[in-house]
Amino acid sequence: MSTLFVNNLDTASGTDITVASGKTIKAPGMIVQVQSAETSVQLTLNSSTSTQTDVGLAVSITPKYSNSKIYVIATGNAYAASNSDNPLHRIVRTVSGTATSIAATDYIAYRGGGGGGTGTAYVQSVMDSAQSTSAHEYKVQIRSDTGSGTVYFNVRDAAGGTSEEAQLSTIMAMEIAQ
Repeated sequence: MSTLFVNNLDTASGTDITVASGKTIKAPGMIVQVQSAETSVQLTLNSSTSTQTDVGLAVSITPKYSNSKIYVIATGNAYAASNSDNPLHRIVRTVSGTATSIAATDYIAYRGGGGGGTGTAYVQSVMDSAQSTSAHEYKVQIRSDTGSGTVYFNVRDAAGGTSEEAQLSTIMAMEIAQ
């Protein structure tokens, strides 16, 4: 087994290899860039079955390469006030004004019967393909499964949240070279 140590790379003429300003070195599987956002604001929603609502968690990334993959991961928590309801989530990509659902959940948590509501941690990820080198916005949306229940995203405790219980939801987009 051998190990190669290199202090400098030179061209055939003996000059250093440098990357021009604004240029990058690209290798398949390499993370080109990472963008992230977060929110600690609670969303309370009474919605119809067909209405998805932005939760206030979005990130924008402008791919350097049109053939890149974009890995998106979102975290948070959700709660439905009724045990017969469920908070349904999705990740939406918007490029050049066109919005497309790229990852959707059915039932992250489901609890029927008894009293009380349904709560769960929310973690969702998706590997997307860059649509172009235009800005890509990724955002989380939520709706009530029953269409008449109250659902929450980034729910705080009944006392309004303390430093230990305050919630922080996050979304991250990573461009991966191909």
